[in-house]
Amino acid sequence: VSTQSTGIDEEQLCKIFGQFGPLASIKIMWPRNDEERKRDRNCGFVAYMLRSHAEKAQQSLNGHELEGYAIRVGWGSSVPIPPHPVYIPPHLAGEMSATSVTATGLPFNALPRKTNVRAPLILPPNQHDANELLRECIVYVVVPHEKPMLNRINRMAQFVVNEGPMFEAMIMNKELNNSKFQFLFDNKCPEHCYYRWRLYSLLQGETFSTWRTEEFRMFKNGSMWKPPPRHSKADMKIIKKAIESGEVQKRGQLSNSQRDKLEDMLRSLTVEREMVGNCMLWCLQHADAAQEVVECISESLSILQTPPTVKAARLFLCNDLLYNSCAEVQNASSYRTK
Repeated sequence: VSTQSTGIDEEQLCKIFGQFGPLASIKIMWPRNDEERKRDRNCGFVAYMLRSHAEKAQQSLNGHELEGYAIRVGWGSSVPIPPHPVYIPPHLAGEMSATSVTATGLPFNALPRKTNVRAPLILPPNQHDANELLRECIVYVVVPHEKPMLNRINRMAQFVVNEGPMFEAMIMNKELNNSKFQFLFDNKCPEHCYYRWRLYSLLQGETFSTWRTEEFRMFKNGSMWKPPPRHSKADMKIIKKAIESGEVQKRGQLSNSQRDKLEDMLRSLTVEREMVGNCMLWCLQHADAAQEVVECISESLSILQTPPTVKAARLFLCNDLLYNSCAEVQNASSYRTK
């Protein structure tokens, strides 16, 4: 989000962009020196929990006037999506309230529908009262945002469906002290809820891409379960189009659109800190294709007709990449050896 008024803060951005859906993250790049303050405008980044919400916001707010500035809203690089949104619009607060609760103390972290839980609950000692409390609760299933964990849970569920409960018991016995498999033991953590729902879903004949989103009761006298939302039709069209056009890149390679994006950034690169920083960040986020990224930058430096100022900006980019190659980003260290 660029050309923002300097009077806009994160709270105001949350209200403006949050009307389209829950936000995963929001950040304003505040000026750090006198030169940046003289621009009299800021830029920032907003991430949504769902792409469909981001698309609506981009279409609705691009060019929208805000405190005398026509803001520009475009697509940035992908960022990790947290398990809980940082902002939930008021009209979705009830539906999304489960994501703002740390722990309720109930099985599967079930949440009472009409109670704002801020501390762990204790089941009543009377069995009848306990069952009634659980029946009135709901378990919200949240998809893990870390891909390795998501893949591990999905594979585990698929194997248990194929091999039976003895396979699950065998893995639980073998991986008792393995933190990567703690989702099998802690029935209050979000990963376990996702695993239990995924297992149930597959046993009902559903797939990893299609499932029912209606609430259901998994256990007799248990809580209702709310499955996660599926990809929107727009998302599925984008994915299908990308597969058909070859836009889905091979491991360790940039897709055609990503290569074009990098070349466009290098062509328009200036010595301004913001532009060099954005390009460096993009390169770090695509560090799994570090070899191709480095080759592209090297080729751009070998073009004789390139203006000196542009070459200087690309050298600044190389310097920043090497300096930040120790960042805690997967494969970032690859830039030291390429």
